Amino acid sequence: MDTSAQDGRPAPGRIQRSAAGRALRLLGFVLQVAGSLLVLVAATRTLTSGVMLRSPYRSLPVWQTLLVTAGMLCTGGAALYAGRRLSRHGRRHTTRILGSPDEAGPEPFVLYLRPFAEDRNTFQQGPAFDPAASALNTALLLGLDNPGSRTFEERIARTFRRFGRVIAVGQPGERLPLPGADKLYLPLNDWQPVVSDLIHRARLVVLVAGPGPGTLWEFTEAVRLLPPARLVLLVLPDAVTSPPDSPTTYDRFRQAVPPAFAARAVSDPPPRLPECPPLRHPDRMRREPSIRGFVRFGPAWTPEFVRLDPTAFRRRTELGVVRRLTRTQLEPFLTRVQRTLP
Repeated sequence: MDTSAQDGRPAPGRIQRSAAGRALRLLGFVLQVAGSLLVLVAATRTLTSGVMLRSPYRSLPVWQTLLVTAGMLCTGGAALYAGRRLSRHGRRHTTRILGSPDEAGPEPFVLYLRPFAEDRNTFQQGPAFDPAASALNTALLLGLDNPGSRTFEERIARTFRRFGRVIAVGQPGERLPLPGADKLYLPLNDWQPVVSDLIHRARLVVLVAGPGPGTLWEFTEAVRLLPPARLVLLVLPDAVTSPPDSPTTYDRFRQAVPPAFAARAVSDPPPRLPECPPLRHPDRMRREPSIRGFVRFGPAWTPEFVRLDPTAFRRRTELGVVRRLTRTQLEPFLTRVQRTLP
């Protein structure tokens, strides 16, 4: 947890409006349904445009038919975009905020720790349209449970919720919590004892790898307090603006771990973190997934890097790749994690 300075704004819980959040979510739902229907109708008209334009029974001139279809497609796309943003903002109003660490309760929970700088990227929603799919197939797959309509943190929370409720430390100074995990806000000058206690109590700690001092402290604390099976490292791809020859964020994290252990005088040696495995077929990569992989630990902190590799199989659409990747790579990894947890 790499912190930034407080800006004097009120705590998010004081400006949350649950009724407004529910109304925004409902309005977003309606707009997404209407937008999906308009895109579906426009896609159907596009697929059958050849028959319609040649039919002697068409009721509109050719240019009017094309104009109506284009208008429906643009209006539907705009409704989808607006509905997704309204729903996301509404979920910020309804995200649960914990008043104190004691509210985590005795039930098992997952502690999600990440550098706050990642929130800028992980708050974004995925694309609404699959560029590799046909227009009709895209419209049919735009359902409200489409992963593209959720933020990255929401997808992480859904993935790990099987192990317990997901709790994260909220970023100081933010006006509203990001949707996904339940949020706990801590003082800037005294956050480490609380995070240490949460690490000790959590059934599972999911830590986004990064070279910042807060993240390195959290990693050393987790290794110091936890058995290996209760820690998972989350490795994210670097920003597209990063120079191609520069070390990745994960590599810089690997390099920074031994000095961090030495600085804290941790008695146990640091785990020897593995390199990120290469893709099986790099030439097939169209767009890197939002998660590059996971690092889990076995007895004596023996690491295993589980790479999520979308190039390991062929699929015509990105949605098909995601489904195959989830079934053959992500789910087996989560099953292994669950078998080793208390």
